[in-house]
Amino acid sequence: MKVGIDVSKLTFDVSWLAEDKSSHKCFDYTEEGMALLLSVLPGDAHVVMEATGVYHSRLAMRCYESGLSVSVVNPVVIKRFGQMLFKRAKSDKADSELIRQYAVAHEPDLWEPSSEAINGLKQALSWIDDLTREKTMATNREEAIRHNAIPSDFVLREIKDLRKYLKERTKKSENHLRAMVKKHFPELYDCLQTIPSVGEKTTIEMIVVTEGFTKFDSDKALAAYVGVSPTTYSSGTSVHGRGGISRASRGRTRQCLYLCSWTARRTNPACAAMYDRMKKAGKPPKLIGVALAHKLLRQIFAVGMSGQNYRAECAY
Repeated sequence: MKVGIDVSKLTFDVSWLAEDKSSHKCFDYTEEGMALLLSVLPGDAHVVMEATGVYHSRLAMRCYESGLSVSVVNPVVIKRFGQMLFKRAKSDKADSELIRQYAVAHEPDLWEPSSEAINGLKQALSWIDDLTREKTMATNREEAIRHNAIPSDFVLREIKDLRKYLKERTKKSENHLRAMVKKHFPELYDCLQTIPSVGEKTTIEMIVVTEGFTKFDSDKALAAYVGVSPTTYSSGTSVHGRGGISRASRGRTRQCLYLCSWTARRTNPACAAMYDRMKKAGKPPKLIGVALAHKLLRQIFAVGMSGQNYRAECAY
């Protein structure tokens, strides 16, 4: 039995089909509400919900621990499915029914929770991103204040103290993240950094993104997820758009790889050969950088999956 669930902060709406009749119920998003849902559903129920930030995680985990089949679907997929069916109604009840219909039509992949270590690493990495954004905002505020005719000394001192605090928090969080990676993935941490131009920051990023190289079966799937795969935009004889890469993906990971590519063109033999070849062919610098990032990603995937140190003769 397919069960569609639309999750919000305080409640979640559930739709299912019983005796060829659509049923709906709204539960409070509490321990009691989740227990009530599990008491209603049969043991063979397949629960499907959208990935709504962090709100879906508790319910997905509870259903998974109860032995139910669980799928977590990208909200964009559900939205496009509704557009394909010309759905016009927008409500929690309608959304849960739409999710159920999608599950029946497409049989989504089953979801499994990340390990406790990976879950902690993801939260730490996200927290560092938040701190980095706060530091950027503080810097921009300081610049704006200094453009005033008479800058406030008090505000400038406050911003200076804030930036110092954020710097300390960031350093502490990065030390914590590094220690967690070394504790749970010591072999991966060491062997990935044997790849020329791949440093600690990129190593940690790739371990978290791939969940210790257990999340992806191929380098193509990883490249598509990160967003360094080339795309095309053409149709018939009249539409010939510019290709590029998908930006609806892991911008932080893509940034790490792109920065590494600047060093890779000098220190990584395979990347250096590709750089020389593409430069002689007159390719634009940005295109070369993305190609080198893709090359590095494939090297990282190979080393991470094998668990062996980088070998130059195998990197071409």
